[in-house]
Amino acid sequence: APVIMMSQNRQDAKDRLRSELDFDVNRRSESEIQGLARKLNLLGDKLGDLEDLLRQKAVG
Repeated sequence: APVIMMSQNRQDAKDRLRSELDFDVNRRSESEIQGLARKLNLLGDKLGDLEDLLRQKAVG
């Protein structure tokens, strides 16, 4: 029984570490995605501004 407990404890430690690493990766990924979303929003705004300028020039 002690050998089984040691093996389970080792597995629990590995699982805990894996979970912590997954959490860190997820947190970094979320931050990157938020940054990309901000950049996309800025690009969309700039594209809208360009469309407005083109319409103004086309009208006169």
